[in-house]
Amino acid sequence: MRNPESSFIQRMHQGGIMPIFFHPDEKTSLELLDLAYESGIRVIEMVNRGKEAPTIFPAIRKRAEQLEGLYLGAGTIYHPHEAEQFVDMGAEFMVSPVMNQKLGEYCQRIDLPWVPGCATLTEIFLAQELGCELAKIYPANVLTPDFIPAVHAVLPRMEIIPTGGVEPTKENMHAWLDAGACCLGMGSQLLNKKLIQDGNFAQLKSTIQNALQILHDYRAQ
Repeated sequence: MRNPESSFIQRMHQGGIMPIFFHPDEKTSLELLDLAYESGIRVIEMVNRGKEAPTIFPAIRKRAEQLEGLYLGAGTIYHPHEAEQFVDMGAEFMVSPVMNQKLGEYCQRIDLPWVPGCATLTEIFLAQELGCELAKIYPANVLTPDFIPAVHAVLPRMEIIPTGGVEPTKENMHAWLDAGACCLGMGSQLLNKKLIQDGNFAQLKSTIQNALQILHDYRAQ
């Protein structure tokens, strides 16, 4: 970790892998939350990508309170009014696909961890100026792992989480971890939509556990 004194960074680094998900059915969302937790996940981003999200998030929050050590954030947040809505529902951190200065100022004002989506060094610098400790590079598969050491060369304390196209495979995960990623954000690559649709939760659990094992083995080297 480049910023080990930050409790937020500690929790994100310890979590290692952050599943990113949303499902319009509350029951399915709760099942996915339980599945992820049982598989060893300890940090989750539920994204605000459907009209049902504001009604499902409170149920997710309530269940999360029963799962010791689970850290729950809200994602796909663009504006302060959206962040305020999810803060009121118990979101512990905010994730955005973009670098919105107004959103950063709001999160800084209420001392809420904020992870903005950035694709340039300038965006990451502006985020850092607003108190951001962890920037999401997005889309990660376009920027590639080489982007992270380039950032660290000039912003050495900024932590990075790649999101978008990160795969739960040894080759891909090692590439990002070797580059200096603090943790890894994974959406449909980890929580496959077809497997969810088919109710194949056994395969989903196996995928998550395998990814966490890859992470554990890497860090044990």
